[in-house]
Amino acid sequence: MSNATAITDHLEACFRQVHAERMTGIPILNEKLGVRAVGIAPWNGFWFGALITPWFMNLVLLPQEADEEIIRSGEKRLFAFPAGPFEFIRGHEDGLGPFWMCSLFSPVFEFEDMETAEATAIAALAGLMEGVQEDEDRDMQRIWQGDLPEAVDPEGENAAAGQEEAGKAPVAAELSRRKLLTGQLRDTSR
Repeated sequence: MSNATAITDHLEACFRQVHAERMTGIPILNEKLGVRAVGIAPWNGFWFGALITPWFMNLVLLPQEADEEIIRSGEKRLFAFPAGPFEFIRGHEDGLGPFWMCSLFSPVFEFEDMETAEATAIAALAGLMEGVQEDEDRDMQRIWQGDLPEAVDPEGENAAAGQEEAGKAPVAAELSRRKLLTGQLRDTSR
């Protein structure tokens, strides 16, 4: 297939069939969502975009040329994007062939409608193609690769507690994605 529209249609048809034949009655389905491929475009020898289904939202890479490389489903590989390296897992579907996928959401219960899911997928694709990565994004990338952050500085926590005891309002902890996802913003006073 040689154009993005044909790839989009083929990808959607394949996963609509998966939905109809293998996913009926599975409790992880968000019935508010359907199957939709978003932003499919050529990239480094692949067709790249996002795939939304009632059970996941994934980044997908489909080879532009016949992929004769023998790679088992489930194998992992890093792909370098402007925002950094991301781990993809090899998949295969009859009628579609081999492809690579990177999970964004699974399951997808947080989406109330298809429009919100599509907007999220478009934002993820745009973010992936941004060349400059903020410090906290780099830190998250390290966490995804298994490099855990250093422990929280206990003196910083005690300083806020000391202010509270002295009758002063504690200084709010700086909110960042890294601190939120690594549990550094937990209230330990309970």
